[in-house]
Amino acid sequence: MENMTDLAVANLTSPVVLFFGLGLLITVVKAKVEIPGAASDFITLYLLTAIGFKGGAAIAEAGLSSTIFLTILGAVFLGLVIPVYSFYVLWRIGRLKSDDAAAIAGHYGSISVVTFMAAAAFLANMHIEYEGYINGLPALMEVPAVIVALILAFRAKQKTGNTSLQKDISLGQVAKNVILSKSVILLLGAMAVGFLTGPEGMETVKFFYTDLFMGILSLFMLEMGMIAASKLRDLKKAGLFLLVFGVLAPFVNAFLGIMTGVFAGLNIGGVTLLGVLAASSSYIVAPAAMRVSLPKANPALYLGASLGVTLPFNLIIGIPLYYHMSVYFVNLVR
Repeated sequence: MENMTDLAVANLTSPVVLFFGLGLLITVVKAKVEIPGAASDFITLYLLTAIGFKGGAAIAEAGLSSTIFLTILGAVFLGLVIPVYSFYVLWRIGRLKSDDAAAIAGHYGSISVVTFMAAAAFLANMHIEYEGYINGLPALMEVPAVIVALILAFRAKQKTGNTSLQKDISLGQVAKNVILSKSVILLLGAMAVGFLTGPEGMETVKFFYTDLFMGILSLFMLEMGMIAASKLRDLKKAGLFLLVFGVLAPFVNAFLGIMTGVFAGLNIGGVTLLGVLAASSSYIVAPAAMRVSLPKANPALYLGASLGVTLPFNLIIGIPLYYHMSVYFVNLVR
């Protein structure tokens, strides 16, 4: 089923994407549906620990091979390169303020765990295997992107003589805050637990972290659909340029991620997931970091682009497109 139309239909009719669409519909028609805060916190906690734990266990089972090393190196490389080019496109071509350009660049250099999970579900539905240790990559791509974005913002302000970036917040403090944020600490911590306990430890919690995973993910996607729909109105403030950027940037980033995965030696499923990670845009860690470090950046711009444009685009169109690209380039290069 490698026909692009078949792939798109398979993705659109998967429970994960349909629940996301249901969340969009609920908000658009203003239905009185709310997910309690405690339930939302539990779902987030569960998904982050599940991803990290499975990634750590897979690394322990596979061993620290050259492919794993190259994949990790490539993931960090993407987290450094994507925010750099994004910043200059947004600042120089889009004519955005340096704070706004840096904040958006940090979001696009960082990753979306939701998009990653949706892509993993897509591959599972297609019965396509991927390297399990890729579950550990999301945490490794969060930190460098945010740090690079803040460095770029500070340098831009130096060139223009404007140093309004909060001087009392050092880059080291920002790095600490990002690493200790909920999503990163849970991913890294659960990954460490999974690595230390290995496949044997995974077997003891298989029902909780594997069998229940897709059902809980569906509830999470329902909530994400509701949140994404609430951000659509922010696109009016973003303008046409940012709307175009929110669609084209994921495509370019996916290409970078796919080529990185190809040369790292990943299989088609692994290449697809690395492409998806590169194409995704953060809305958990990056907003929290930017709110503190770049308080003058407009949240309507970076959340409107990330949640209102890129997340729906990736879930509905991007994932099958990136898989198709992965198949093409893997067959072309190897």
